[in-house]
Amino acid sequence: MIDFDRDIAPQRTALRSYCYRLLGTLADADDAAQEALVRAWKARDRFEGRSSIKTWLFQIASRVCFDQLSSRARRSMPDLERGPASPTDPTSPDGELAWLEPAPDAWLEPEAGPEATIAKKQSIALAFLVALQALPPLQRAVLVLREVLGHSAIETAEVLESTVPAVNSALQRARATLESMPVAKRPTEAVEQSLLARYLNAWERSDIKALVSTLREDASLVMPPMAQWFAGAENIAKFLAQPFLVAPEADAARFKGVVTRASGFPAVALFRRASPDAPWLPDSLHVLELDGELLGRLVIYVTPALHAAYGVNALPS
Repeated sequence: MIDFDRDIAPQRTALRSYCYRLLGTLADADDAAQEALVRAWKARDRFEGRSSIKTWLFQIASRVCFDQLSSRARRSMPDLERGPASPTDPTSPDGELAWLEPAPDAWLEPEAGPEATIAKKQSIALAFLVALQALPPLQRAVLVLREVLGHSAIETAEVLESTVPAVNSALQRARATLESMPVAKRPTEAVEQSLLARYLNAWERSDIKALVSTLREDASLVMPPMAQWFAGAENIAKFLAQPFLVAPEADAARFKGVVTRASGFPAVALFRRASPDAPWLPDSLHVLELDGELLGRLVIYVTPALHAAYGVNALPS
């Protein structure tokens, strides 16, 4: 007899991590993991022990995720779907697209050592999630199970109700896609922390020049759920100089941030106040994708609700 609290509930974190990589958003992953647990609870008396409980749970979670993937559009990022916008006319394009979301590092497994595969090393980066979205659902699941979560070919075949030859074939095709991904040069921790401090300080002083100094010349700025994005440090500077973003004349210190980590990169949960005597409210989540010693890509999620997932609903007192 399965004991839910002992055998099923402890797998929630692993299931959520798996679902996140397949689905690409925090809410979808939470919902899918919860649905998998509910289905397992209802079917617990029918579990026959032909596989491990963990394999059985991942099997259920896979079915839930595949059902979701079959009924919705592929998720992506703005800079992969259309050209850059003009910084002097940042009109949002018509139509809405479904964007990927960053996950708190606490949601995901720690990275393995230097012998890890490309998939393991990159498995929490947004770029990896983008590559996953280009794969058919079966290849996506096989890649995550085999190269990220470390399941054997036999276990993976059981989870996906497939065969070992089919799993190995899917993995080979998925690897070929993944290995074509560009891999950014990651800096040392000291460089990363220094750049993070500079970036946060620039926002808290509304200093556009200092902010742009953290960017590579060919950097890009992406701002989900807004569809437009900007290419090049010069264009990013022009966009950020507009009054509705950084306005020192209104309140030179109207932003404050809390340092966190998102999708394997340093991040800032930014807060904003409407006036010097107004309360601090969640504003945006900034994911700093470093390439070498500067930011190659800055992803600013203009979604205050994301702060809750990172445990920073309010500024520390």
